[in-house]
Amino acid sequence: MRAVIVAQSAVSPQHTHDAEHFPAVVNEVMANRLTCIEPEYKLLINPMQLRRMPRILKMGLAASQLCVNRSGGIRPDGIIVGTGLGCLDNLEKFLLEVLNTNERITSVLPFINSTHNAVAAQIALIQQNQNYNVTYCHRGFSFETALLDALMMINENNENHILTGGIDECTNDFMQLYSYHGMWKQPGSNLELLSEKTNGTIAGEGAAFFMLSGSTAYTGQQVIIEGVHTFFTPDGATIAEIEAEISSFLNSCRVGKNNLEGVLLGLNGDIKHDAVFYELMDNYFGPDAESLYYKHLCGEYYTSSAFALWLGSTLLRDKQIPTMVRLRKGKLNALNNLLIYNQVNNTEHTLMLLSYGHL
Repeated sequence: MRAVIVAQSAVSPQHTHDAEHFPAVVNEVMANRLTCIEPEYKLLINPMQLRRMPRILKMGLAASQLCVNRSGGIRPDGIIVGTGLGCLDNLEKFLLEVLNTNERITSVLPFINSTHNAVAAQIALIQQNQNYNVTYCHRGFSFETALLDALMMINENNENHILTGGIDECTNDFMQLYSYHGMWKQPGSNLELLSEKTNGTIAGEGAAFFMLSGSTAYTGQQVIIEGVHTFFTPDGATIAEIEAEISSFLNSCRVGKNNLEGVLLGLNGDIKHDAVFYELMDNYFGPDAESLYYKHLCGEYYTSSAFALWLGSTLLRDKQIPTMVRLRKGKLNALNNLLIYNQVNNTEHTLMLLSYGHL
């Protein structure tokens, strides 16, 4: 199953919403939490609707509208969203109101906006789109599951255009709850994420959307999603198991590991789980492939792989690799394919293969 990335957009902790290329200036934050640099919402969303709209909806609607605008105003045949936490902040507000008012709710808006499918639903309402509309909430698999669904729809009909996105918002309560598990590092520079050899990582958030299609009308060179694969190892995975899954996935896409020109890895600064990435980089992918990373730019969250897809697509299209994302320079002169590998606690593993060429 293959698809062309017709257009893309990202609202992230970097200046990504206002440019279609890698930002010239990378945002450095001295904290253990990255928050999005948000666009001027009133330019993308009706100001009357903005008044009562929660932040995650603003982020999702803005990112999706930017994507549609950059596609030339294509009306998608489906809207598919992946989210790990959904509209958690509004859910908290709704439950607190129920508690504080002795179950006498004064407003239904927090409830309406608290469901996981609120973002996809609002996109459809604003665009007056009555086509296929689904939201997936599968923790670290959320975005990849949405992407798999989109690829299956395109496989059924190459002319389909599917708007696919991943979105998550970081809340204060989420930070507090996960701090009890030692999830977060002490505040420090996000650009020094891999320098601090300690446990924990930095929190993040973001919204990234992609207009995907298999239409033969796209005849020029394009960024192509060659395939997506996920696997679950509840008791953790050995390097041999991970290598076997990667090899099987690459073989299904008819690409050998020696033909890989780049790998984009989900290192997050946690020495306990980053060891997997380093071992793969040293002993499996080898010295020829470019080794890149991305979570120092967006932070750790369930759908951070959507930001990785935006970044990977941008690098393939622009044919430039900023030193800010490079772990190790490869020996190849070009970057025409890229494997994205992410894992959460060595249990939820996801793979995406991109190429640059003709569909």
